Amino acid sequence: MRLIDFNLSTIDLHPALKLYWESTTPLPVTDLQVVTASHQLHLLAADGPALTLDQFRTRCQQVDPQTNLFIAGDTAPLRLYGYRLVPHKILLG
Repeated sequence: MRLIDFNLSTIDLHPALKLYWESTTPLPVTDLQVVTASHQLHLLAADGPALTLDQFRTRCQQVDPQTNLFIAGDTAPLRLYGYRLVPHKILLG
């Protein structure tokens, strides 16, 4: 999924929704890392408060909209293909 696709599909969602990575148990997305050489935006899932949709948009304002979204993995980043909505959360997967 590209950043522009995510932003356009979530434009009407409440900005206070929290971002989570959908694994065996949902992990909060706590930070972002831009990898400009490979046109990737890595979402970092760790213990701590989850980023809200508004915080995510604010941090991504200067990022190229064509950048692909990934979740940072132990060995290699995993490409994100979409998300689903659950109460008060956006689960990325």
